[in-house]
Amino acid sequence: MDIFGIWDEQVLAGEVMTSALQFTDARLERDVALSRKLGADVHLLAAVDTVPDATRATAERLCKQAGPELHVYDRSPLRPAPLPKLAPATAADGPRWALSAAQELRAFITTGKPITSSQAAKVLKTASGGTSPVGGQIAALTEAVNHHGAALTQPLEHLRREARLLLDPLNTQQ
Repeated sequence: MDIFGIWDEQVLAGEVMTSALQFTDARLERDVALSRKLGADVHLLAAVDTVPDATRATAERLCKQAGPELHVYDRSPLRPAPLPKLAPATAADGPRWALSAAQELRAFITTGKPITSSQAAKVLKTASGGTSPVGGQIAALTEAVNHHGAALTQPLEHLRREARLLLDPLNTQQ
């Protein structure tokens, strides 16, 4: 097993190959069986190049029989073309992004549950207008929210009010 651990509150186990051709039927059977034996909720099949449809189909069949959910990552999600840097198109975009992110974050906090790294990444992506955050940003926001929790609702409400004050005159100019 190349990978074994907790990912988004689930046990994950799997293999990462430099070539998807290394995933033979026998290899897939061994890997999925080991994921099941380890109690994995998710079996990861990943390759730097493109995973063929036949390999995906075999892995899906094996995972359905064994139990773990299958996640396949290959060239397209692992190595996508870089996105252009987004910049606010109008003066109102930045405050709108901040307002939307604050509302998302407040909604996560009010559930009373710890925020996951996926939720933190979503908030940060909203705040930046669509640019993907880096791991350190995600970890910092996750830790801060889980440490301070409900104490953040008042500052978020203040941010919401301030963003609305900025947006009101900008919305009337358009």
